[in-house]
Amino acid sequence: MSAVTLADLGARLEKASDIFVFTHEVADGDALGSMVALVLYLRALGKQVYAFVPGRVQASYRFLGTDELLNTMAEGEAWKMVRSRRVTCLSADAADVDRLAQWKNLFLAGADRLVLDHHASNEGFGDAFYVDGTSGSCCEVLLALFTVMGHGPVDARVATALYAGLAADTGSFQYANTTAASLMHAAQLVELGASPEDISRNVNEARPYSALKLVAASVTDSRLLYSGQVVLAHVTRRMLEEAGCDEEDTEAVTNELRRIAGTRVVIVLKESSDGTVKVSLRGKYGFDVKRIALAFGGGGHVLAAGCTLPGTIERAEADVLAELDKYV
Repeated sequence: MSAVTLADLGARLEKASDIFVFTHEVADGDALGSMVALVLYLRALGKQVYAFVPGRVQASYRFLGTDELLNTMAEGEAWKMVRSRRVTCLSADAADVDRLAQWKNLFLAGADRLVLDHHASNEGFGDAFYVDGTSGSCCEVLLALFTVMGHGPVDARVATALYAGLAADTGSFQYANTTAASLMHAAQLVELGASPEDISRNVNEARPYSALKLVAASVTDSRLLYSGQVVLAHVTRRMLEEAGCDEEDTEAVTNELRRIAGTRVVIVLKESSDGTVKVSLRGKYGFDVKRIALAFGGGGHVLAAGCTLPGTIERAEADVLAELDKYV
């Protein structure tokens, strides 16, 4: 395992004929935008490329072509291919290998295992990795990679996927990870054909009614703690079933709770189908939530992090709050 430059990573992709690309479970806009952009860009170079995304893909990103581009190869066929041919595997936007969930072992079976990410907590995995912890999104790192690879400007469809991911991870350019570079990259992508209006309408104004029902149930369940500095909410299996949602629909809950005045920390505890509890953490006004996630083997960014805990949702809540006590 070694850290490499973007040019090195690009050169390894140039040499590859067969490429599998992967991202993290409960894939958000940055992860999905990265996957779509990689498939489109690398296929245009004549590569045979397949994308593997854990779980169900969020419906709000279907306008990017996720149905036709992602999870199109059956698992059995993927294993047959990786065992019989030299397949390069690339992980994008996953802070550690466990975040690849059911596709972890397939990634590890690759002949050349590459990692590209923007999570500062990513200590590297695979054979070669490039991590830019200063970038606001993985899609920005991909834009830099495509530039370094030197095949000319990306087309409008790739630009759209990259813009969607950049907008998602910066909260439509409202979060603290929005930099001058983020805005310049966004302008570049618009010049290349991305439409902020179309992307915003598809992502923010086409939410299924079931997702709103889930937000309502979780917000009703939420509590203010530490004299209003912390808001904590549950997303239980029952809430998901009653709303008609899947785990991938929970991102809206976290985003809605961020809006509460006076809070510095958002904690959303989500019961997973595998018996674990996924913890989503968001910080405001500079509050570092990554240190809480790291205490439980998770990771992420200073203001956006997560981890997975075994046991019940009540036990997970007690453990997370005990850790939070050290800082609030």
